[in-house]
Amino acid sequence: MDISNPHIFSPYLAGLGVLGTITLLVMTGIVHWQYRECHMHSFRWSLRNWRIKQLSAVSCLFFLAMAASYWVIQEPWGWLYLLIGLKCGTWWIRRAVTRAY
Repeated sequence: MDISNPHIFSPYLAGLGVLGTITLLVMTGIVHWQYRECHMHSFRWSLRNWRIKQLSAVSCLFFLAMAASYWVIQEPWGWLYLLIGLKCGTWWIRRAVTRAY
């Protein structure tokens, strides 16, 4: 095993990316399921939106970290993770700035 070759980490990053993405999607589904019958503008509705904003922020950070990791080993998957991270980040900023509940 040649440690000077950074491409040996690519399968581990791929596994981490898939596992992290699935985990974030499952967590989002759990939040939607847990608050499925809440009324608009109720406390539970605000709590659901707060949880979704938290998950969006964590998703943004995760995808940006994955993009940086792929760029370190010079793999093209970094662009995909960058686009997903920026999409999550712009969604989060738009929700945080407009305070849409």
